[in-house]
Amino acid sequence: MALKRKSARPLEAIEADLLLLLLRERYGYDFSGYGRASLLRRLRQLVEIYQAGSLVELLPALLRDEQVAQMAINMLSVPVSEFFRDPPVWKYLREQVMPELDSFPRINVWQVGCGYGQESYSLAILLHECGLAYKARMITTDINADLLRVARRGRWPADQFAQWRANYLAAGGSACFDDYFVGNDHAGNETMAIRAESLQAMEFVEHNLVTDDAFLETQLLICRNVLIYFGAALQARALDLFERSLQRGGFLVLGSAESILGRDDTWAPLQAELRIFRKTMARAK
Repeated sequence: MALKRKSARPLEAIEADLLLLLLRERYGYDFSGYGRASLLRRLRQLVEIYQAGSLVELLPALLRDEQVAQMAINMLSVPVSEFFRDPPVWKYLREQVMPELDSFPRINVWQVGCGYGQESYSLAILLHECGLAYKARMITTDINADLLRVARRGRWPADQFAQWRANYLAAGGSACFDDYFVGNDHAGNETMAIRAESLQAMEFVEHNLVTDDAFLETQLLICRNVLIYFGAALQARALDLFERSLQRGGFLVLGSAESILGRDDTWAPLQAELRIFRKTMARAK
């Protein structure tokens, strides 16, 4: 007897669901909320890289080969990144959080999920302009070694520079944004490179929130648009990690679609709409 089709969904969409289920159940990464068009485009690239005939042909390798799985996770976890993205967040940090940070004798900053580095250098510029760079140590991390290399290099295509300049000004920038960069022609493409000498040094470190522990006692921890890739259990683990890392009175900044999972006894909202919190105390175990 011939089988009847139960669903009108394209076969590729069903295969993508199986692949995402495997990544979630085997490795703990939940990409189910990721934009579908972009997700499918990146999955097709993965098929081409491994010269597979379809997404489903990748499943055995993803299940058993952690290097293949890491490649998939890297391709799917490249975040959208730009300088001073969501200017109201940066304006609030400038006007409300930085003066509070100045009360600490030393400032340790942990920025999780560096992307291509634009947010990392945005934070460095902010510390510099608020006069805190001299006493700040900044560590920026990502699970993706390729992204870390790009971020460490500090060079980007110039085609988005006008938008980044507008973001900076909307975020309360107090200097000439262009002065932080030098333009050049790199391999036939116009790029903008950060003038690193005008900012404090940053440490770029490979770190996995799923398996690695806290870095250091921090006073400011920024993790925007990373937890959205995690299931509930891994989100809880990451928040436990942040709790151990942040000093009491320290600040946590999350992405616009992320939450503290009801931990009001640990995190006091400073600006709930902007997802900016302050650590109050450790939770009772």
